[in-house]
Amino acid sequence: MRGTALAILVAMTDFEDRVRRIAREEMKEIGRDPDEIADVIDRPGADYCVITFRDPSVRPIEIPKPLGAGDSQELDEIQRALQYRFHT
Repeated sequence: MRGTALAILVAMTDFEDRVRRIAREEMKEIGRDPDEIADVIDRPGADYCVITFRDPSVRPIEIPKPLGAGDSQELDEIQRALQYRFHT
């Protein structure tokens, strides 16, 4: 019997995609390598997204879903969170 590979593709949500893009851009803005970001996860039913980092000593960041303000609120929230996390 031959083995088969099982691949499960999970679609990225719009919110998750925006947070991922904004976080990578903001990492550059604060002088950090965007590749320090390991993953951005938007769990089903959650009202926030989690940014995790490759360095296990850097705690994850939770970014709340905006309440109507959209990209500008997300940008502000991500900027503040990354600046706080990396002391810039």
